Amino acid sequence: MKRRVASLFALSCLLAAPILAQTTIGGGSCNSADLNGAYAFTITGRQVSTAETSAIARSHITTAGTLTNVFQANGSATFNGLSTVTITLSAGTNQTVSSPLTWSGTYSVQSNCAGVINITTGGSATLNLAIFQATQNPATFNFLVSGSDATYSYSGNGNTQPVLCSAGTFSGVYTFSATGFALTAGAVSGAENGTGLLQFDGVSQVIANISMATLGAAPSALTLTGSYSISSSCMGSATLTDASANSYTMSFSIYNATVANAASYVGFAQSSKFLVGGNVHATYGQPVPTAVVQRPDATPALAAKAISANRGGRA
Repeated sequence: MKRRVASLFALSCLLAAPILAQTTIGGGSCNSADLNGAYAFTITGRQVSTAETSAIARSHITTAGTLTNVFQANGSATFNGLSTVTITLSAGTNQTVSSPLTWSGTYSVQSNCAGVINITTGGSATLNLAIFQATQNPATFNFLVSGSDATYSYSGNGNTQPVLCSAGTFSGVYTFSATGFALTAGAVSGAENGTGLLQFDGVSQVIANISMATLGAAPSALTLTGSYSISSSCMGSATLTDASANSYTMSFSIYNATVANAASYVGFAQSSKFLVGGNVHATYGQPVPTAVVQRPDATPALAAKAISANRGGRA
């Protein structure tokens, strides 16, 4: 009997060995030169604190996590093709919205397309890096990151940024989708998502119809108007208000500037109320006549009718 048990134990060890011994993935032909120039960049961060509580006996300890701080930022990451990177962000937290932040440091990419970014100025963070071929241009690479600093655990990604943008890059109706956090008096109080439509006039005016959803509450509809601007470096911002004069902010980092497929990372926030981040994508109506957008009663639905009329009834 003892011999049989010993044999079974030895067999189980042999079966477990392939699971414990992981093979390192190699190959590839990547290097640091594959990241070169400006990239639209988005990154989120979370801080979770843990509190220990005793259950029944001191030897039995359980932990409960509390989401204490959140971070969402959009911007541009500029790599020199060799070893240095500068990241310029418009960052929001549960205490602030749209604050400028600049990180800089070093980076390296291994032949297997994995690498690391070490932020040493403006912060102190280590971001694990993985690069992959861009679908819109296989000759270029996009990237994913994850990592941490003393405050946050981060995740994010970057797409090759267009060479030149302007206010006219956004002209028409765009879908909006974002996810993030509900805030109460600067503290994280839950999860919140938003989806809807944004309408840009190609000059300076924007209208937003967005439905915000929070767990346990009915969706709230936001109808916002305001102004936007986009720099030549494909970074943008918008300030909006609702009918009660409450203020909202948006930040944009454009990664596709073509008329039919324009797209951007977006951050959307209301101070002490919510902080979400996501994407906008061109939907239809490129370009929208400026007069349509500037009418006081203009909405994406009305704009769609005007666009259809301009096209001879074709939506």
